[in-house]
Amino acid sequence: MTTATTASTGLTTDPGKLRGLQHVTSDDGFFLSCALDHLSDFAELLAPDPADVGFADVVRAKDAVIRAVAPSVSAVLLDAHYGIAHLTASGAVPRDVGLLASIEDEDYSIPDGPRRTRFRDGWSARQIKLAGVDVCKLLWWYRPDGDPDTAEHQRRILRELVAECAELSLPLVVEPIWYPLPGEDSASEEWKADRVAGIVRSAADADRLGVDMLKVEFPGYVDTEEGRERAAAACAELDSAVGVPWVILSAGVGYEDFRTQVRIAAQAGACGYLAGRSIWRDAVSTPDPEQRAAAIDRARGRLDELNAVTREHGRPFRPYGSVDQALERIPEGWFHDWHPAAGDNTGKR
Repeated sequence: MTTATTASTGLTTDPGKLRGLQHVTSDDGFFLSCALDHLSDFAELLAPDPADVGFADVVRAKDAVIRAVAPSVSAVLLDAHYGIAHLTASGAVPRDVGLLASIEDEDYSIPDGPRRTRFRDGWSARQIKLAGVDVCKLLWWYRPDGDPDTAEHQRRILRELVAECAELSLPLVVEPIWYPLPGEDSASEEWKADRVAGIVRSAADADRLGVDMLKVEFPGYVDTEEGRERAAAACAELDSAVGVPWVILSAGVGYEDFRTQVRIAAQAGACGYLAGRSIWRDAVSTPDPEQRAAAIDRARGRLDELNAVTREHGRPFRPYGSVDQALERIPEGWFHDWHPAAGDNTGKR
C-alpha cells in the first residue's frame, strides 16, 4: 500500500486524512462550514476607523461569532493570527466542530498584475497538523492563461504543498481564485464568460495536482433566469471535471444570492458550502450591542437555512465504504508501508 489514494474513486485510504475529512463533515456527509479566517477585512468591519481596532478586539469578535454559529456548522475555518490558538484555548470551537486552517498570508485586495501565493511567515502545514487542525486550506490565485511563469510557479507550489500534506496525513482543500489581469474589463460580458470557464478549468487543474477537496468560486451569475441556467450548466461541467468533493465559497455576495448559488451548486453535485462574509458581515459591522446580538441570531438562521438547502439538493461525501470495500482496497499489514513518510518502520524503540 504505497499510495494513499485510490485511482478508481479519487478517495484516500490514508486513515489520517480520512479522520480529518470526517471531522469537518456532518454526520450525514455534508461540509457545512463557516469561514472566519479573514484578516484586515474583518478588522475593518468592526469600526469606522480600523486604527481603533486592536488585536484583542478582533479575537473577541471572532470568539463571539463562532460561539453563536457553532451549533449549526460541521466545521469552522480560522487563521493563525487571530484564531487557531486563542479560539481553541477559549473553548469557542466545540470538540464536535471540525477545524480548518488557512496557510496563506493573503487578504482580498487584488493588485495589478499576476499574483503569486504567499505563505504566512512562521506558519506551516506541519504546524497546522501539530495544532490539532483537521484540514489545511490554501487560497490559490490562478490564471493559467496569463503569465506562463506565474502559472507554473502556482502549480509548483501546489504540487509541493500536496506532497507535504501527504507526508503529514493532512487533508488539503484548495481555493482557486480567478482574477482580472491588467487591461481586462471585469464588468464586460466577455470577461464574465471567461471567468466562468476559468473557474471550471482551475478546479480541474487543482484536482489533477492531487488536492483532497476544492473550495470554489460560483461559476456564474444568478441575477437573471438565463444566468441561473448557464450557472447550472457550468456547475455540472465542474462536477464532471473533478474527482474530489467540492464546496462553494460565498465571496462576500449578498445572502439571498448566495443561497441561490448553494442550491444550484448542490443540485450539480456540490457537497456543501464554506461561507464567510455573506453570513456574518452584519453581525460584525453592527456596533450597537442589541443590534449585533440580533445580527448574530440571523447569521445562525442563515446557516440553518443553507444546511436545509444543502441536504435537500446536495451530494453527501462519503470518504469511506463498506468493510468489504476496505478489505479490497487496504491489504493486510498495511501499516508497514502505508505512509510516504513511514521510512524504515521496523517497530524498534
